Amino acid sequence: MNLIRGILIGLVSLLAVCVAGMFVFRKLVLPRIQAEQQAGVSMAWSLLLPEEAFTAYETLVTNPDDADALLIAETSTVESLDGEMLSISGFMVPLDNQRQVTQQFLLVPFQGACIHTPAPPPNQVISVYAERAARLYHNWQPVTATGMMSVAGDSTSLAEAGYVMTLDRLDAYRESAGDEGEFEQAEGAHRSPLLDAAQGL
Repeated sequence: MNLIRGILIGLVSLLAVCVAGMFVFRKLVLPRIQAEQQAGVSMAWSLLLPEEAFTAYETLVTNPDDADALLIAETSTVESLDGEMLSISGFMVPLDNQRQVTQQFLLVPFQGACIHTPAPPPNQVISVYAERAARLYHNWQPVTATGMMSVAGDSTSLAEAGYVMTLDRLDAYRESAGDEGEFEQAEGAHRSPLLDAAQGL
């Protein structure tokens, strides 16, 4: 009798440990795994430009009046990004009037773009749609947006966008160890010659 009782107590204890382990896994480990799976491929803004855009920008250096080269440089996109889950860091420019949250915003590589400075070229603007309202960050605070990218143009009140993202998650940008200075321009961002000329750069 004592033996059976001891076995039952052992089984109950083992079951309690298993339940506790499952609880810890679901609360602490699983969310991290899911977050990593949903994070997407982190990318630089320059990867939004196809090779022909860089070639066109080189042409504009010697012939700044080449309208065809300018069109290619600023509007051509990378078709292979369509349908990809991606993460990219930049600055949000809200397009709706909700307080504290937003369901549509532009993601741009420069601080103050579309508000205090001219809009970047279309292939350096992402129009982001959030099915669930996303937290509204100030336009000087960098963020990292993760979502499904579509290679599709979108005309908005503030800028023409060459890409559209269906937002999965939005986080405050976190600098890597060793980063110095303020985040004012996103990694790999490519400036338009027209924007540089307007700002005297």
